[in-house]
Parts: sequence; structure tokens; C-alpha cells
Amino acid sequence: MRSGSRAPQEPSGIFVPARRPPGTATINRWRRANCGEVLRPGVRSALWDFVREAAPLLHPGLTAPAEPALLSGLNDGRDADVKTGMLGTDTAPLCLILRTHLGTAAGPGPHRRWRETLGRPGVRTSAAVVTGIEQVNPQEAGPLLAEPLPAQARPWLVISATVADRAGSLSVDPGDGVLRHVLDFAVLRLDRPGPLRDRPSHCPHCDQTRVRRYSAFDLCPDCGWFDQPAAAP
Repeated sequence: MRSGSRAPQEPSGIFVPARRPPGTATINRWRRANCGEVLRPGVRSALWDFVREAAPLLHPGLTAPAEPALLSGLNDGRDADVKTGMLGTDTAPLCLILRTHLGTAAGPGPHRRWRETLGRPGVRTSAAVVTGIEQVNPQEAGPLLAEPLPAQARPWLVISATVADRAGSLSVDPGDGVLRHVLDFAVLRLDRPGPLRDRPSHCPHCDQTRVRRYSAFDLCPDCGWFDQPAAAP
């Protein structure tokens, strides 16, 4: 993971994106898949590397260990259009809650290339937004996209988080310089008490009844809604 890296070189090969919506077979494949099948190890590793580098800025005083992160699919087996999951380790004082959906082709019209927006290398303590990039094999990014990737493609993952919100997104550039937004996430603390009030019987966002209470927050596995109290002043 390179945070605020210089503009990378153009990937080898030519990628011509499709301009049609995903077909029924693609949508059904996505719905049947579990979170671990669409979020491949290379993507999980990139996300956790980003958390490790950005943690002192997102949650001052916390650091994440340099150990493989484990993914838990929260709504596996429900044929959901949006997959929810939790990424973390056994010893980390924080975790990443994610929602991922099938990435579709960018629409027609001009698009600004994301490489033009990269800042200087490194994570600055005064930064309002932190961005990291990672190049992966097509087998790693392919399950997140509606467009099939050729074997010679070298897609880029672009991960960005807003410091004030401690939340961000992951997008994929399959090789044409245009990002496909595929995932949203939030980085939550695990080292402080959770909500004091009773666990809600229904999710206030999607109205499902499966809200779970963890030690530091409440979480809906169906839509990814969470409730974590703000830090004491």
C-alpha cells in the first residue's frame, strides 16, 4: 500500500470497458457469493495495510499490528446485493466494517483521471483525507466488477478515508484510468465501552431485526449500520 504515492505508470495492456449494465448471470453470481468470495485476499490485505498506516490519524493513540487480517462475512447466505463484513485481527484495538456492492462501468462522458489527484507520499498529521493505492492481479479485483478483466490487466485499488468521519471507500481502476466505486467502510475502535442504551430491536436504517451488540458498538449485519458512542472529551 502506498499512501499519497506519486502517479503510477500506466498498466500494461489495453482495457476497453464495457458500456452496458451487468447481465442477469453476473448479478445472480454476485448475489450467491459470500463476502470472502468477492473480497479476495489481495483486497483484504490492501485494506488492512491502509488501516495500519492511517490508524494513528483516524484514531490518535492507536496502532494496528502487522499481522494478517481476518474477514467475517456478516450477511453470507442471504443472497444480498450488498455484502457486509468485518475485517480485523485477534489483537488489534480497532476493526473495519465494510459494505461492498458490484462495481459497474463508468457512464459516458469525460472523467478526471484519479492519478491527477494524488498528493505527496506519506501520511501527514494535518491531512483531512488519506489515500492509498495498490496494484493487484486481475483475479483479486475481478470479483468486485461487473466487467470481465483480461489476464493482462493490472487493476489499481484506490482507498481513501476522511479523517473527521473515520470512514472511506475503495474503488477499482480496471485499467482505463476511471474508478469504479465498489466498497464503503468505517474504522471503529474496540478499546472502549459500547452503547449504554438497550440494543435496538430494529435497525434504524433498514428496519431489519438482526442488530447485533458487540463490546464496543451495535451493528446491523444486513446493511452495515453501526452505533458507536463518541469518545469522552
